[in-house]
Amino acid sequence: MKLGSSSLYTNSEIIDIYNRNVDTVYRISLMYLKNTPDAEDAVQDIFFKLIHGNHKFENLEHEKAWLIVTSQNYCKNILKNWWRKKRIDINSILEPSYIENLPHDNTWQQVLSLPNKYKMVIYLYYYEGYSTDEISEILKTKSSTIRTRLCRARKKLKIILEEES
Repeated sequence: MKLGSSSLYTNSEIIDIYNRNVDTVYRISLMYLKNTPDAEDAVQDIFFKLIHGNHKFENLEHEKAWLIVTSQNYCKNILKNWWRKKRIDINSILEPSYIENLPHDNTWQQVLSLPNKYKMVIYLYYYEGYSTDEISEILKTKSSTIRTRLCRARKKLKIILEEES
C-alpha cells in the first residue's frame, strides 16, 4: 500500500528514504532557518513533496542530491516570505544556541555566521563529505565557482577564528 495515491513509492521505500536522509535535510534546514521548529516544519514539507511528487531517483546519490537542493530552495523561499522578515523569533532571543544536533564547538558557530553561499559549500564539503565536483553537480554551479567559494569561506573563517584567539 502506498502513502499517497500519486506516490511512486511504497511505505517501506519512503521510510527507508526518510531514514537515510532526514539528518541531512534537518541540518540544512536548521542552517538556513536557524531555529528548531521551523527546521522541523521544513523537513516535514520537503518529505511531503517527495511523497506526493513524481520524483523517481536513479540511485542513492541522485536521491540525496535532490533532497539537498530541495531543502536549500525550500528554505530560501521561506526566508523570502514577508512574514518571516517582519517577525521576531522568540526562540532566538531566549535561546541563542539554536543548534542542538550539530557540533557545539566555536568553529560551527562561525560557519553559521558566513553568507549562505559559503555556508552551504562548507557544510557539504566538510560535514557531508562531498567533493567539489559533486557539490557543483548538486548545486548546479561550476566546479571552479565551488572551489572559489570554498577558498573564500576558509579565508573568512580563518580571519574570524584568529580574531577570537
